[in-house]
Amino acid sequence: MFDKDKELLKIEKLQISFKTAAGTFAAVKDVSFKLNRHHIMGLVGESGCGKSVTTLSIMKLLPSNAICTGTIDFMGSDINRMEEDVIRELRGDDISMIFQEPLTSLNPLWKVGRQIDENLKMHTQMDRKERYREVLNIMNDVGLPDVAHLYHKYPHELSGGMRQRIGIAIAIACKPKLIIADEPTTALDVTIQAQILELLKAINRTKGSSIIFISHDLGVIREICSDVCVMYAGYIVEKAPVERLFESPKHPYTMGLIKSIPTTTSKGKRLFDIPGKVPSITDTLPGCPFEPRCSFKRDRCAQEFPKSKIIEEGHESRCFFAGDFK
Repeated sequence: MFDKDKELLKIEKLQISFKTAAGTFAAVKDVSFKLNRHHIMGLVGESGCGKSVTTLSIMKLLPSNAICTGTIDFMGSDINRMEEDVIRELRGDDISMIFQEPLTSLNPLWKVGRQIDENLKMHTQMDRKERYREVLNIMNDVGLPDVAHLYHKYPHELSGGMRQRIGIAIAIACKPKLIIADEPTTALDVTIQAQILELLKAINRTKGSSIIFISHDLGVIREICSDVCVMYAGYIVEKAPVERLFESPKHPYTMGLIKSIPTTTSKGKRLFDIPGKVPSITDTLPGCPFEPRCSFKRDRCAQEFPKSKIIEEGHESRCFFAGDFK
């Protein structure tokens, strides 16, 4: 049951498959989670785990060979059932996206001010002068200097941090209810990364936008998110409030990710890494997909597929032996 007063987004039993010449293969499998209003939720995992594909389905931006089943309930309406003209109205207005590399997501032939203005032009009734003033206000809001001058600059003329702020300005222009941030700090140095994280937290706090924050870095997730979903091989293998996840992880994959975070005591030492690699979507494993890499595996793990197990309210793990590792 969708709770309109509390929940903004509810995904149930989402499966995303791709048709290829070699057959149809699932990249996202049986994914279910919900995002409450005004919350920031993290989606974490290695490359190839299905994080970006999951969020592209929310924007309905999957390629034509994708098959998407399950429900994506946004404010009480299933995005999977929406016509293209309806979802086009949602994109940039109620739902927006911040991409990982702004130099490739921004139009190189348009001045950055015009790119923010375009979103307002599509989704508001403002006239040209009103939009210009609003664009300058938004650029100020995201911490850009000398905005009247920057308005007329092209993306290649700005630094990486400034380009990312332009990407955020485009995303927040219409005061969206949901922002999807797809690894927005990966290409930035640590100082600029910290500034962008603070900016996103401020947007969440002052504008009320809910955020899905995608990352492979649990350290960044801990900094910004209130809840976390850990993805592996297309499945959510653990979900929990962020502090509970760090204090008491209940899946071996989550434990490995946390153990691999550099600390002040690890200086000069070899960092921990999880052996092996994420299975390809073409691999068919009868048991737990993490079994080949798991240091706690038992015979059952290679033969049976684990269901999600409730540890306590708000905390689930897809592991037979969650919390009982020896």
